[in-house]
Amino acid sequence: MDEIGFEGWARAVSPRLVRLATLLTGEPHEGADVVQDVLLACYRSWPRISRLEHVDAYAAKMVVNRHLATARSRGRRTRRETLAAVPEAHPGPEHRIADRDALTRALATLGEKQRTIVLLRHVEGLSDAHIAAALGCSVSTVRSQSSRALAHLRAALTSGSPT
Repeated sequence: MDEIGFEGWARAVSPRLVRLATLLTGEPHEGADVVQDVLLACYRSWPRISRLEHVDAYAAKMVVNRHLATARSRGRRTRRETLAAVPEAHPGPEHRIADRDALTRALATLGEKQRTIVLLRHVEGLSDAHIAAALGCSVSTVRSQSSRALAHLRAALTSGSPT
C-alpha cells in the first residue's frame, strides 16, 4: 500500500466510503463529514494503517464506528427519509430508477444494525468476520441479523410497498 501513498489511496477509496457513509447516515452532507473525519484519522496514522492487509475494510470499519459514535452523541436515530439522495455507484438505465428507489425505501425501514450489516456485506463486500469486528458482535449475530434483514427486504420488495 505504501507504493501508491495516502493521496492515491484516498482518491481511490473516497467515493465508496462516501457512498457507505451516506447510506448509513441518510444525509449526503453528514456522510461526507464522516468520511472527511475518517480520512483525516487515516492520514495521521498512515504509516501504521498502510501496513494492514485490508486497508479498505479497515477504513469502512472506521466509517461505521464514526457514524455510530456520532449518532450516539447526538442522542438520536439517523434520518432515513433522505436515503433517496444517495448517488448511484454505477448509473444504469432509467428503467432501474424505480427499482433503486423501492430498494432505498425498503432499506430505510430496517433497523440501524440490520441496515448497517446489509450495507457492509452487499455494498462494501465485507466478510461476516469483518462486519462482526466492526459492530462489536459475534459472527452468528451478523448472520442472523443479515438473514432477517434480507427476508424483510424480500417481503417489502415483492409486496410492492416496504413496511
